[in-house]
Amino acid sequence: MKNRLKDYGNQVFNEYIGYRPNSSSVKPVHIANGLFRLITGESYSVDALNEWIIRWKQGKEIRTASDIREKYYDAFDETGFDDDEINKLRHFLNIVFNADNAAYPSANNTVLTISSKTQVRSSVSLESNINYFLYNLLSANIDGKISECIDLIKDSLNDESDDLSRVVAPLTNFAKKNSVDIRKNAFISGDVERRLRSSFDLLAINERQSGNKLLSLERIIIFSCFAVINHLSSKILDLSKSYNKDDRVPMLFCADDSLAAVRYASEETILITKLTIEEFFDKGLEEVLKKEGYDRFSHEEILDRINHLKMEDSSKRTTNRQDEDEKRKSYKALYLGFYEQDRDPYKAFIKATRFKLFADEYDTDPTRFVISLGGRMALLAPRAQGGGRKRYSPDPLILEVLLYTILRSKQRLTLSEFGKVLWERFGIIIGANPEEDYENLTKWKVSQITPGDLAGELSRNAEKIADVLISMGYGKRYADGVTVIYLRR
Repeated sequence: MKNRLKDYGNQVFNEYIGYRPNSSSVKPVHIANGLFRLITGESYSVDALNEWIIRWKQGKEIRTASDIREKYYDAFDETGFDDDEINKLRHFLNIVFNADNAAYPSANNTVLTISSKTQVRSSVSLESNINYFLYNLLSANIDGKISECIDLIKDSLNDESDDLSRVVAPLTNFAKKNSVDIRKNAFISGDVERRLRSSFDLLAINERQSGNKLLSLERIIIFSCFAVINHLSSKILDLSKSYNKDDRVPMLFCADDSLAAVRYASEETILITKLTIEEFFDKGLEEVLKKEGYDRFSHEEILDRINHLKMEDSSKRTTNRQDEDEKRKSYKALYLGFYEQDRDPYKAFIKATRFKLFADEYDTDPTRFVISLGGRMALLAPRAQGGGRKRYSPDPLILEVLLYTILRSKQRLTLSEFGKVLWERFGIIIGANPEEDYENLTKWKVSQITPGDLAGELSRNAEKIADVLISMGYGKRYADGVTVIYLRR
């Protein structure tokens, strides 16, 4: 590869992180498609359904009802439909199967909402290898067993008795089936993965009892998105000697906008996520560059290496694209700036390389990937892209999904116990144990910069979150003030 700089970044993604969090266009449906394809071992062409749901392109009708009637004559019953009825059906199919707006006039990159295996298509680039990370996590043998999630997903996708699958069944006759080669590399490499895997396993057990395949698939994908974000932000805990096994990267869930100190502190925990992700990437660069002896290079040798490192063929498309000499000049300036801070050439080169990679070689860095995916799955607020500083403010559906990953049937937890399990499993803070939660935030220096009464607002935040769960039927508040959280059955 000519661009050696970018090659370093690709090695970190492919060999160290295990997926490619360098796009702000990844949507939950991309993650679902990739994971489901690996689990079923099958993919299908989605051209027929895509042509039904995509009627317009840039305001112009590209497929009329007459076109649909002529091409898909065999999909209609004897009564037939007039043009208005066909277009109404197409409208509703678009709402259902293009919920993530990932369908396009050409089916080449279209990814559909999936109700059964026949909507699972071949690979698209926006899957970003996340499907392999998740599949390996689920298929790793723990106590001689793979995750129950795999069989649950397979059974759900093979079951086409639900209303959505039956509605589009006439169109699946037009789909071409392909087999998929599954590259197995299943392993669990640390405590972060073990906690996520145990959460997937419990989610599957609880979903087996729910009996609603569509809701089960939705919950699995919502948690899959959360698992990727949690892994990317927390994996450094397993890799750096600066942390111990009890440490967690805090995710302060903010109930609403009314608690200003909690809101601000939640925004600060997003910044902590940014720092731990950067540390994770730097750790990967450290391992990659060590193979070429960079850890033994002197300051002068690092400068010489920068002078001769190949950096052409930048993938970043800009109207003011740097040539190789200009890129090298800014690369050297970054290195010298970091070197002046602590006079460590190896650390300075790692930091300069990360900055240069995400300035020139990739359109999005891993932090913006988290912000984008977190917004799309309704974990962060404001939901819109941009929209100011982000905070952890999960939709009630996410709270419900998390309940299914930590609680067993008939298990009851006080609000305090619930808060402790959330912290232990994911690093989530809701304020259910105000003193402990405040102390955990203090360890990450959040409380030192938060205006207002953060300690006082934490307990109110927990009560507000409990109110949401109670309104959904997942808890009860008794006359003595004790709040209990449980699964609804």
